[in-house]
Amino acid sequence: MKVEDVVRKIADYPVVNNVVKIITGVLAVVGIPLLVPFQDVYEGIGESVRAVEILKQHRGKKALIVTDKTIMKLGIPKPMLKAMDKAGFPYVIYDDVEPNPTIKNIEDAFALYCKERCDCIVGIGGGSAMDTAKIVGCRVLKPEQSVVQMGRAMGAFPITLSKAITRKLPFTIAIPTTAGTGAETTAAAVVSDHEHDRKYSILDFKMRPHVAILDATLFTDLPPYVTVCTAIDALCHNLEGYIGGGHNLRGDEYAIRGFRLALENIDKAYNDGKDIEARQNLCKAAYYGGLTLNFELTGYVHPFCHKIGAKYNLAHGRCIGTILPIILEEYGKKIEKRLAKFSVAVGVGDPNVSPAVQAKQLIQTLRDISEKYGIPDNIPELEEAHFDEIVDSIMIENFVYPTVVSYTRDEIIAILRKIKG
Repeated sequence: MKVEDVVRKIADYPVVNNVVKIITGVLAVVGIPLLVPFQDVYEGIGESVRAVEILKQHRGKKALIVTDKTIMKLGIPKPMLKAMDKAGFPYVIYDDVEPNPTIKNIEDAFALYCKERCDCIVGIGGGSAMDTAKIVGCRVLKPEQSVVQMGRAMGAFPITLSKAITRKLPFTIAIPTTAGTGAETTAAAVVSDHEHDRKYSILDFKMRPHVAILDATLFTDLPPYVTVCTAIDALCHNLEGYIGGGHNLRGDEYAIRGFRLALENIDKAYNDGKDIEARQNLCKAAYYGGLTLNFELTGYVHPFCHKIGAKYNLAHGRCIGTILPIILEEYGKKIEKRLAKFSVAVGVGDPNVSPAVQAKQLIQTLRDISEKYGIPDNIPELEEAHFDEIVDSIMIENFVYPTVVSYTRDEIIAILRKIKG
């Protein structure tokens, strides 16, 4: 029997689920802050051109550039590539990454890396390009293990818990061109398996890029709706860690900073894409969201969004905009005090009212943001015929997350009906 099948069976037992969540919560509080690898961060206008300088400092000889066709068409990597050409630094480009990166994307990029004898990687783009770059690094480190094997069951620490622990991933630089996923700093990645209509979340400390470059000039032309969807993703990352069972002082600090920055700059960036300060602040908000995920992990919102987004080909931020308020309401009293504290800390909650009201004020703020920018409050594409499959995926992915509640199959189905509307 596969590990995935075992998890699917025992995930139906709330007692077992709760024990696992307590253990992962303790690990998040005590262990993870000590285990997340150090990362260098370069921030500012035009910083992306420093990629070649950084690669040379770390004795890189040839880079695999991982991106997508749209990014290339817009010319976003041009300044960085010109700097590489000027320095005589060789590189090869893989630009076939899809909006939801697939196993084929990973394998094709990995094959190109090997064929061209690369020894370092630069992921430039949205979360899809950066996640692809990170998983390619895992394939280089452990070529005998497939992407499916890495992502099977919970996808937890497939590299760290293997013999590959004594080896290092190729030197990797992550350069975001959207402000939402935080993939430039997370020790995790998501890949789509179209054959089975699901997404695998792979979590491993070794996956964290060695360097992140935050350069807002790379996404001043991002469309307004995409700006909002990615910013909502950042809001969710910062919030979910804070209210989970694995929260810690360091992660809480990142969460509050990131949420406030996103909240204060969504409208500015939406109305004026050339507002560099607003763009850079959203970039930092996304980065803080990634740090929050590293230190506090996530909750039910992402397993719901991963499966629903993959099944119906919906943008991740659009799914979060709909699902986040619904899940927060479902958590109810379990998170009321933490949510109220967070609400006041980020400047949404009125400090003179009860915690229950403060929590509701934050949930309403999230609903108002979605409504203002045209994100529906339901997902009518959901089909009841797919519910069992969706529930399986949610329960398996969420199994190791330190959420404050463990939902049964029937409870998840009830939530899916609310999401469908």
